[in-house]
Amino acid sequence: MDRSEIFEKLSRLERQIDEVNNNMTEMKNLMVELVEENVALHIENDNLKSLINKDEESTKQKTTKSTNAKQPLRSKDNLAMLYKEGFHICKGELFGKHRKGDDCLFCLEVLSE
Repeated sequence: MDRSEIFEKLSRLERQIDEVNNNMTEMKNLMVELVEENVALHIENDNLKSLINKDEESTKQKTTKSTNAKQPLRSKDNLAMLYKEGFHICKGELFGKHRKGDDCLFCLEVLSE
């Protein structure tokens, strides 16, 4: 095997490695999009369930006496869970995007409200 064949094989191998790396980057970006979409769908699903529950509760309250005890909002619990899983819950463009492990002051402000 002469030098030119060796360099040719190395060049081919380098192109293949670059192609695999590009494919991996595309897959990673697709995975991030899918996770963000999944989070958005979970939030929407939880909101719809909450609306259904509110409707059911309002019909129950019409037939029975309601108590004055204030219960914590379920939506805050959901937001806290999403934040704990590493997603932004703050208002704006970042909502639903992955935090990449960093704390976000805007998200923490939403939780403290």
